[in-house]
Amino acid sequence: MNWPSARVIREKLFELARYGALGGGVYLLATHFVRHSSGPKEGSAAAAFDLPLAGKDGRVSLAAQHGKPVLMEVFASWCGACKRSSPRLAEAFREHQDKDVTFLAVSVDEDPNAAARVKREWQLPFDVAVDDGSVSRGYGISMLPTLIYIDAQGTVRHSAAGVVSRSEIDSWLAER
Repeated sequence: MNWPSARVIREKLFELARYGALGGGVYLLATHFVRHSSGPKEGSAAAAFDLPLAGKDGRVSLAAQHGKPVLMEVFASWCGACKRSSPRLAEAFREHQDKDVTFLAVSVDEDPNAAARVKREWQLPFDVAVDDGSVSRGYGISMLPTLIYIDAQGTVRHSAAGVVSRSEIDSWLAER
């Protein structure tokens, strides 16, 4: 059996390392772009909203939350990633519900009944509001889901598109 020379092995290893580095760079750029391509700029003032609640009477507004941090996820009933994200938020809510933080889901569905159905079917233990366009436009939502953390003073501290890990949610909430 003919074994390749040390030079050939070095060349192949270098080629593998180069493609690995290139692939890693592409991955990092893609994940950074995806995670930050939707939602408001961190450090910006949170846009005001006043929305109807899904499945029950009442409204929710950012102004009424003043002095309280808000963890808000913008979603749609037809969004598979949103459905995968919902258990993480429900778990975080159960763990942090005794703390002074508001959890809110905002549906971009045109049909308010879809938002109410999602609240039931996905077993969301916090309020679900129906977007009238003010959240989508005011927060620059272009991907779903988009998770936004607003501090007690009304400043956007974090914004991420896609399914955010439970540990990342917990780290955001620990900043208070």
